[in-house]
Amino acid sequence: MNLRLLIAAALLTASALPAVAAKLPSDATKLRQQAEHVCYGDVQKLCNDAIPDEGKIKSCMQVHHADLSPACAKIYDEGIDG
Repeated sequence: MNLRLLIAAALLTASALPAVAAKLPSDATKLRQQAEHVCYGDVQKLCNDAIPDEGKIKSCMQVHHADLSPACAKIYDEGIDG
């Protein structure tokens, strides 16, 4: 392979990495998305009157922690930032 072609390919790859990394969700975003999915039923059942205010939902979920489904409680115990 031509050295110039190899260098050009390496530069193109290196310049694309920041754009690709910017599109990947962070761990916090992943946890939040997981919480939204897993806790949907809990929110509907326990905190429906708090929707759509995320701060109120988080407070309500903390108040009702003992009533949360095991999967949802685990996510909140892992430290979701809401």
